[in-house]
Amino acid sequence: LSLCIDELSLDTSSLILISANGKSFCAGGDLSWMKKQLSAPRENRVKEASKLADLLLKLYNCPKTIIGKVEGNAFGGGIGIMSICDFVFSVKDIKMALTEAKLGLIPATISPYVVKKIGEKNAIHLFTSAKVFGPEDGVKFGLIDFIYEENKINSKISEFIDSFKNSAPNSILESKKLVRDLSYAIDQNIVNLTINRLADIWDTNEAKEGINAFFNKKKPNWIKE
Repeated sequence: LSLCIDELSLDTSSLILISANGKSFCAGGDLSWMKKQLSAPRENRVKEASKLADLLLKLYNCPKTIIGKVEGNAFGGGIGIMSICDFVFSVKDIKMALTEAKLGLIPATISPYVVKKIGEKNAIHLFTSAKVFGPEDGVKFGLIDFIYEENKINSKISEFIDSFKNSAPNSILESKKLVRDLSYAIDQNIVNLTINRLADIWDTNEAKEGINAFFNKKKPNWIKE
């Protein structure tokens, strides 16, 4: 995806559509990869966390208008990508969640974009409860813009894209840059903060307990019977 954004940044288009090929829009982080971080040295954790963080910042700084087509479930990093999209189209009957707290973790690297998209109150709610929610709540939170039946979403996106046809391509790019410049900054300092927070949380007893409990198919010790 990072290489794709690099290539698209070189062409003359002003719109990018992000969709998935499979049942999920994005299933979130690889738990086997997360488990490896529990015993990894800190410098390795920082390096690994930087991969997603760098991609998200690259997406965020892309001047093109980004449209997300969400036709399957989205968890963790998938919510982060949705938050960076300028407009999100969703089908009905999908599930979304930020489930990191169930594993003793935090949604660190995606957090600047999620907080900016849905606001502090909603972010605190979803970060701490790890609740599963549907598209209707996604609209209420400000994460999703449009919900359509699966057999209509492509035509509706095409109609939406047509609404840009009378705008000059460079004006579209410069307009988005202007909005970014007028908003609070998400820069490398913020990204580094999130990377270090994730590296720190991987070193906690709760993270070890939560991830190991998942693989052992048992409840973590903070859930009382």
